[in-house]
Amino acid sequence: MLHSFGQERSVGMADKRVIKERRVLLAGAGLVMALVVGLALDALGFDVSPITTWFALLGITVGLQLIVWLILRLGWDRAIAWDPHYLYIPMSAAIFSLNLFAYTAPVLRMILLMTWFVMPAFMVGLAGAMGVLVMSGLMAAGYITTGVLLIARGYPLSPTFETGVVAIFMIINGYAAVVYERLRRERIERRVLRQKLSEMAITDPLTGLFNRRHFEEILRAEIARIARYGGHCTLAMIDLDFFKHYNDTLGHLAGDALLRELAALMQGHLRVSDVFARYGGEEFGLIMVNTPRDEAILAVERLRLLVEAYPFRGGGIQPSGRLTVSVGVASCPDDGLDYEDLVHKADAALYAAKRLGRNRVQTSLPV
Repeated sequence: MLHSFGQERSVGMADKRVIKERRVLLAGAGLVMALVVGLALDALGFDVSPITTWFALLGITVGLQLIVWLILRLGWDRAIAWDPHYLYIPMSAAIFSLNLFAYTAPVLRMILLMTWFVMPAFMVGLAGAMGVLVMSGLMAAGYITTGVLLIARGYPLSPTFETGVVAIFMIINGYAAVVYERLRRERIERRVLRQKLSEMAITDPLTGLFNRRHFEEILRAEIARIARYGGHCTLAMIDLDFFKHYNDTLGHLAGDALLRELAALMQGHLRVSDVFARYGGEEFGLIMVNTPRDEAILAVERLRLLVEAYPFRGGGIQPSGRLTVSVGVASCPDDGLDYEDLVHKADAALYAAKRLGRNRVQTSLPV
């Protein structure tokens, strides 16, 4: 089970990395497209900037985007705790490129400023109000700096007009920040809801353990793994002795509380690799991964003694004077490589333990 969880986690991380790479490449393609538009304007006779300058800008942009992509490709982004989605570094690079374009081709500066409104689309659901405002502020600061440098270069700009443009730009982005914050919160809420629904699909609501359906899926997968690659696993079916007597005497609420307490007690003394589930009623299932039958019997016997010695509330009303469990054990591949056959043998061993007086561990084969 741990192997499958780890595999799912690694696949999920790989998918996220692919999405990040696509995001970076798409943003880089957008910047290159902006340069191509500039070249096209020059080709059409608009004196925007010398063609050699455009090619220089193209080289700088491609080089900068290559660095951004390599940081992601080499996994260095994992060390950047303040940018977990790897948004702000690529966007900062894009902001630098846009303002560099604006400085090189001042006649296009307003168009390039408006191009910014496409950039936050990469932040939808990932960045909130603060992130959008910080990036927008960085773009505005770059635009103002570019304007100051252009005025110093002698380009005719109106500081008042440019300041007004930046103010309107920030007002629009302030509204956008509110929208993006709402989208981010909705994304978090959906993720939490999906997680809860996923947990509910595999969890027993009373004990918090895996439910029978998920337990059976794991057991089938483990048997298939052993059939293909070899190894061992042991199945134990655990049943609470005289539970009906306890329930009838103290009531169903007390019975539910007992099942929760019993589940927590046994779960706390199992290995992380063990798969423990409520199989139904007062019966529990245990899959001991990579554990041959002899080792599993010793482990389950310790579990039985633990339950027998534990001071459960109301245990004294039981016929034996205490709460106990009976256990049936079957192992794979010793008892077979068929799911139904393995469960049948574990159940048969459990019924044998009941017939032989309860409060004991019974195996399907002689030890």
